[in-house]
Amino acid sequence: MRSFAYLRAESFPAASAALETPESLPKAAGTDLLDLLKERVVEPAALVDLSRIERAQSDPGVLSALATLAELAEDEGIRRDFPALHAAARQAATPQIRNRGTLGGNLCQVSRCPYLRRAGASCFKRDGSPCGALLPGGFDRTHAIFDVGPCACAHPSSLAPALIALGARVRLVRGEERRVLALEELYAPPAPGRLGDVALRPGELVEAVLLEASPRSRNSVYLEMRERESFDFALVSVAAAVELREGRVRSVRVACGAVAPRPRRMREVEAALRGRPLDAESIAGAADAARVAARPLRSNGFKATILHRLCVRALEELRQ
Repeated sequence: MRSFAYLRAESFPAASAALETPESLPKAAGTDLLDLLKERVVEPAALVDLSRIERAQSDPGVLSALATLAELAEDEGIRRDFPALHAAARQAATPQIRNRGTLGGNLCQVSRCPYLRRAGASCFKRDGSPCGALLPGGFDRTHAIFDVGPCACAHPSSLAPALIALGARVRLVRGEERRVLALEELYAPPAPGRLGDVALRPGELVEAVLLEASPRSRNSVYLEMRERESFDFALVSVAAAVELREGRVRSVRVACGAVAPRPRRMREVEAALRGRPLDAESIAGAADAARVAARPLRSNGFKATILHRLCVRALEELRQ
């Protein structure tokens, strides 16, 4: 492992300034970063520790990026007003990782693609070389079925689909400057030389996630399918939030994870539901719409089937 400088930031602006240094990386809990360091996927000149930054007291709709997954899973206000987020945080990883892993880290984590994480493998994100999963005989079972271009990686965040379904925004900080984006706008298509999928400017950090409680957010759900019941990353995840009025869908947001290079807003599903009764017929049509745009690779067509079934289950739960 390459030697690196270690800097401890006392505030987000100070951390942002330190990250202007070339080849520097932020570290919160470091649960994903440690793997990347051990695998020599990243070899930074400096690590900027965010873990000692004091979190300002704020209202329930402002979640610090440094909040742990365990804190989110144990928060009664989140369970009441944002059940999809509560479920996503509760199901993530293991108790040990939930006690350390942060909201910001989960949103910004790097794909689990074995080609990206193995030094010397052919990887579009690392150096622009052909995606190993798309080469003849490449392993593609856990990869994307939507929006596959020169890179077939699948984004692993469990919280991102839930937060997108909840209409979350993110507050970004760079020095003393701040800007706010819809969460789905934080993510960018894969590009050579950028291992992650977030479109942050140099020195920019996710400071907080902003949420507004509403009838739709309170009627939300998150489901995922894993290969193992114990700790594993989702093969497919679905989050949905629906507001019903007089028996019809007044507003709806649906998102899915682990099936595209970015967390994916399922506008096809939303369009199939909006203005209709949430009944067996509309749920079946919406679930069918979920996989219309899917383009599975050689060995991951099962993901489209799982996506369809999770959509049915999620919408059935919200119907009750």
